[in-house]
Amino acid sequence: MSSGPYRRVSIDETPPQECSSERNSSNDNQNSASVKTRKERIIDKIHALLWVCAAIVVARFTHFFHYVLSDKTLVHRPIMNVAIALLVINLVFMLYLAIYLPFIKGIKDSSAWDVYCPRIIPSMTFIGVACILLFIRALWPVWGFFTPLILGIESFGALFILNFIPWM
Repeated sequence: MSSGPYRRVSIDETPPQECSSERNSSNDNQNSASVKTRKERIIDKIHALLWVCAAIVVARFTHFFHYVLSDKTLVHRPIMNVAIALLVINLVFMLYLAIYLPFIKGIKDSSAWDVYCPRIIPSMTFIGVACILLFIRALWPVWGFFTPLILGIESFGALFILNFIPWM
């Protein structure tokens, strides 16, 4: 099944133990690799700020939110509604992986997802690709060939705004 560190074990069987020196050295390497210097964190924040500013400028000059939320003449509203429904489904799956599994079920490591819920990542991928294609199709009459570019900039802006949440 999975070649990762998790495998299904019966209640009577105990999982094989690693050598403590191997475990400590791998933890030390992971901790030293994940620590960023102050300069790297500032560069990351500036990069995120540029994407967020680009998304704000594009949204302002293209009237993005007007067309997405309220326009009924140019936007294909049934296709847009299906795309929004798929986006909500993906967000629910993301909350399931990010909140329910770690805090309620106690599954902290993402490599356990292959064992606990093996079909969720491929499902989220399929739903995400379908969502993007439907958004492009629904908004194509508004911006034409610029639609994928505009949606890409807005998506990156929405993604990078998460850098400014204090707990991240």
